[in-house]
Amino acid sequence: MAPDAVDRTITRITSTKIPTCQSEDTVAAILEQLVGNPWESADTIYVLKDRRLIGRIDITNLLQAADTTHASHLMEPAEARLHPDTDREHAVFLAVKEDRAEIPVVDSDGRLVGAVTSQAIIDTMHREHLESTLLSAGIQKTGIKITDLASARVRSAVRSRAPWLLFGLVVGLFLSVISSQFEATLRETIALAFFPPVIAYIADSVGTQSEAIAVRAFAVMDIDYGPYLLRELLIGLVIGSMIGVFGGLGATFIADSLQIGVVVGLSLFVSSAVATVLASLIPIGFILLDVDPALGSGPLATALQDIISIVIYFLFALTLL
Repeated sequence: MAPDAVDRTITRITSTKIPTCQSEDTVAAILEQLVGNPWESADTIYVLKDRRLIGRIDITNLLQAADTTHASHLMEPAEARLHPDTDREHAVFLAVKEDRAEIPVVDSDGRLVGAVTSQAIIDTMHREHLESTLLSAGIQKTGIKITDLASARVRSAVRSRAPWLLFGLVVGLFLSVISSQFEATLRETIALAFFPPVIAYIADSVGTQSEAIAVRAFAVMDIDYGPYLLRELLIGLVIGSMIGVFGGLGATFIADSLQIGVVVGLSLFVSSAVATVLASLIPIGFILLDVDPALGSGPLATALQDIISIVIYFLFALTLL
């Protein structure tokens, strides 16, 4: 298990101070129990039998029922539930999917452990969004607060922000080396120099979309990687075809050259298809290495997509011009 894996489970955000009752308890008895206890959340009362969760009662329904009504007549099935080892992000996904303010946590025998409350779900959503923002910006460490970054010591701020930026610089210099290998081609057809930024930008954009979907999907769902990659490839081919056609027509008009238009169109087509697969492979690789897949976002994917897209562009130029 990765070092951060324990921190990402719902164990630490599970509330144990939640109200419970037995199926034979009356509304009057449940209400008496609710008064005077420091509940972390009392929106839901969980119905137990031999400590096993068998149902749930919304507080609204409880308050509207007669005092003599038994819990068994008010409860509804608690089908949405979590295991203590579940990833926090899955708790958010399940809460949204089932339209629940909180989700009960049960062990392997169905015994109630606690519940992930609405406040914990909101905090988790904020934390996941913050981590994604920081990682996509090239800030390596997870769990860093924006306020901490704004007031951190210079040394700490540099250590957090510099590594991926230096990596990006190396990649940029490497791209310059690649471009220099095609100097003769660029001299012969100067219009070729107009389009590398477009090719790289489109590849980055397509890859960013695919990676954002993949990271979230792998975190909350059990996905067969083979069919998923094939699906992304097909999506990349369709999107690439559309972008390639329009991009090729635009390049033909700008450069006043059908050949350059073909080079740009084919480059956009292939780069888009490759970007969708590459952007999905990166999170899979991190998962196989037992590392948080969110670490594959941003600069790493961008660097690889830039290199591949520019190489594809110049190879088409060298072959077709």
